[in-house]
Amino acid sequence: MKRNIWLWLFPIGLVLLFIFLGVLPRVANQQELQATVKREKDRIPLVNVVMVTRSEDTTNLSLPGQIQPYKETLLFARTQGYLKKRFVDIGSSVRAGQLLATIEAPELDQELRRAQAEQKLAGSNLNRSRSVTLPGAVSAQDLDSREATFEMNVADVGRLQALKRLQQIRAPFSGIITARNIEIGALLNAGGTTPLFTLSQLDTLRVLTDVPQTYYRSIKVGQQVQVKVPELPNQVFKGQVIRTSGVLRPESRTLLTEIIIPNRNYKLMSGLYGQVNFQIKPTTAAVIIPANTLVIKADGPKVVVVDARNKVFYQAIEIGRDYGTTVEIIQGLQGSERIVTNPADYLTDGQVVRLTDATAAAK
Repeated sequence: MKRNIWLWLFPIGLVLLFIFLGVLPRVANQQELQATVKREKDRIPLVNVVMVTRSEDTTNLSLPGQIQPYKETLLFARTQGYLKKRFVDIGSSVRAGQLLATIEAPELDQELRRAQAEQKLAGSNLNRSRSVTLPGAVSAQDLDSREATFEMNVADVGRLQALKRLQQIRAPFSGIITARNIEIGALLNAGGTTPLFTLSQLDTLRVLTDVPQTYYRSIKVGQQVQVKVPELPNQVFKGQVIRTSGVLRPESRTLLTEIIIPNRNYKLMSGLYGQVNFQIKPTTAAVIIPANTLVIKADGPKVVVVDARNKVFYQAIEIGRDYGTTVEIIQGLQGSERIVTNPADYLTDGQVVRLTDATAAAK
């Protein structure tokens, strides 16, 4: 009988031993793990934060520019005749009002003498009519007619004298003759399409460049710029914006900008290609954040912002230029936020966090 009891108790003992040695420790480990997970879940995460800043740096904008004379004009003949004499040629420096060439027009001279004779005759007839003192001898209508005839003769003589003065080609401003298209003896026609000379003012030059739409608000009249020419690598020419077109070109979305450069030593030549360097200060300072604050999500880049109650939320942003360790933010941040560096994946919207340096973060 006792033997039978031991036969029953032995298996039961083995089962109890198995439960004690195998199941109970496993249950205890599971309970401890759950408690650890609960403690980790309830514990407030510790994060590093930085303040968002705005950049006040200027940007160097380099654009191609076409160097041209400050003034340039084509000189045409205003009267018909033959080129009698030429006093200047290509490369000649001239002053304003200086005589450049003369035109010979014998027909005009004869026409002027005839008009002067007719004016003299009309004046004599008018004076004779005015000298008559007998009442009714000269009608008022006849006197008016002779006065009108005299005035027409005076106007005709003045017109021909003006054409006579146009036989002298004079410089409208000081500059250099950069083109000459005539020879002595050439027949000239008033209103012809071939210019006699091209006169350019080269002691001051203008540079025309097209500013992209992105920077048009940063271009101001009076703004100082620098101009460089590849053929003069060690020289920088200072210029100034004097005007803009005021509208963007629809085909290129650019703003035509004109710059003047002093060129009294004539180091620069018209027609050169140059690089115009603008120091652009943005109208609104760009928001700059460290690159290690970015969180790349499927719906775009974001940052983790810490609000005044130390709660975090994900803020969508639009990235501009990448400077390596920092990036420019175009949209999404105002410039006064606190954002988390190296944000962990477990951070969720509305979660409370602790700051590693609350004083620095508040500043």
